[in-house]
Amino acid sequence: MEFKYEAVDAQGRVLRGQLAAGSERELIQVLRGQQLTPISFTAASVRSSQERWRGARVGPVERAQLVRELATLIGAGVSLAEAVESTAEAHQQTDLGSALAAVMDRLREGQSFTDSMRVSGLQLPEYVLQFASAGETTGKLDTALLSAADQMDYEIRVRTELRNALIYPGILVLSGIAATLLIFVIVVPKFAGMLKGSRGNLPEISVWVLKTGLFLQENLLLVALSAAGLLTALTLAMSVPAVRRSLRSGAAKLPLVGSWLRDAELGRWASMLGSLLANRVPIVRAMELAKAAVQLESLSSRLELAVRDLRSGKKLADALAVHRTVGPMGINLVRVGERTGQLPEMLRTLGRVLESASRERMKRFLIIFEPLAILIVGSVIGFIMVAVMMAITSFSTNTL
Repeated sequence: MEFKYEAVDAQGRVLRGQLAAGSERELIQVLRGQQLTPISFTAASVRSSQERWRGARVGPVERAQLVRELATLIGAGVSLAEAVESTAEAHQQTDLGSALAAVMDRLREGQSFTDSMRVSGLQLPEYVLQFASAGETTGKLDTALLSAADQMDYEIRVRTELRNALIYPGILVLSGIAATLLIFVIVVPKFAGMLKGSRGNLPEISVWVLKTGLFLQENLLLVALSAAGLLTALTLAMSVPAVRRSLRSGAAKLPLVGSWLRDAELGRWASMLGSLLANRVPIVRAMELAKAAVQLESLSSRLELAVRDLRSGKKLADALAVHRTVGPMGINLVRVGERTGQLPEMLRTLGRVLESASRERMKRFLIIFEPLAILIVGSVIGFIMVAVMMAITSFSTNTL
């Protein structure tokens, strides 16, 4: 449950914000753990149905747009406080508006923009806060926020392309399963009478197909409930991060799919690292943030080793080469960037190259997968129909 609270800190300043807690007692414990004395709090869920509906729609796209709006206003010469206040008013009917109002309260109290954003409840990725911190330090907050928005848009685009690429193959697979079940439930049982008195003369595959069709028809409710339970279990399992990591790791070992996923992950890593370095984030911290965005465990572990080598004084190109994190082309780009002082630009170039390679591998995978899926579905349906036809032929022969 979300709670809006008002509390006093150790200096006597009144702070307002929003926190998630299981109960009022838990909220008080969390606030006291932050050295805050609660004055009042209310359940943030007590809102109009329209606000709840709108608030539920806040996602990565809306957050990226919010960061871009702030960057645009600040770049146009509007003060930070005015930019935040104006953006809060524009989003006052959503959760973004209440979070920005909390940011505004903290800015008035003299806190930094980064610290205000961190505890506002905006749920921004950690690298966005690092961009903001670097922008405040260098005096180029608008440029830093634009870079953060670009990186958020990049990640959204990669996820969208991946999801869209899998829609058609998914439809093919589901259609094949549905067609197979319909044949088993509706068509096959019509020939089940052949099992009576002639089972010994029917081919084995025909007996198996006819029995399966009868079982599905007679236990249709049980089968439907089992399928629904399995689907629910899969949905719940996919919501567990450890399960998703295991599936990604398994997919990364497959031909075509593995190289596609690795290029996509490395492209995102290189693009983020380049943007962070361009905004004056220290290289070790930038590597840690970029590594945190990598979802493949095998790649993440190699990057962790590279971060360790960076801390010990190695150059980035050498650290990446030792642990075989990127290919020779990527190592050369990084080495040239270190030598010429253009490492951020070289990393962003590497990100674009890998993104393009990932798209090509995705197209190649789909070119192979789509006809393969059609072939498999057709083979299963063909097997069922052949079994039925063999039963008909055998029955007719025995009758004659």
